[in-house]
Amino acid sequence: MKKMLSGVLTAALCLSMAVPAFAQEISRDTDPNTGITTLTASKAATYVVVIPEKAEIAFDTEVNSIGGIEYKEGNLEPDAYVTVTLSEQTPLANDVDNSYTIPYEIRSGEEAFEAVTYDESTAPGTKTPLTANITKEAWEASKSGDYTATLTFSIAYTNPHAQP
Repeated sequence: MKKMLSGVLTAALCLSMAVPAFAQEISRDTDPNTGITTLTASKAATYVVVIPEKAEIAFDTEVNSIGGIEYKEGNLEPDAYVTVTLSEQTPLANDVDNSYTIPYEIRSGEEAFEAVTYDESTAPGTKTPLTANITKEAWEASKSGDYTATLTFSIAYTNPHAQP
């Protein structure tokens, strides 16, 4: 038991030893009698982006709000940015027979949504509203039943100053 306690205390002593700092040696013969110390620190970039988890589309409604993408907060490096892309969109297909589909388009405002970019100047809480747009003709041509589609969003952080 004493050997185990002694081993634990020895390990704790070794781990608590100070880490050596490298120093520049200056002697009387050095001109000028100055030295330079370089300090470095690193803080990883952080961000929080929220996408809608699910949304219900009202029958016979041409413009349906499906929530939005929200840039909750972030601490990005200078010139860096976060891009949220609609990377995949499945058909709005009938749950019983997926050969029946309703054509739709995801939009943000008046434009088809492809991607949004948030940079270091983006205010926390910034929202990009999204809608699912379905034409009156598409609604009229659809079969009755429940329909489901999946939207996949990709989120990427880009730092143009990062070393490859």
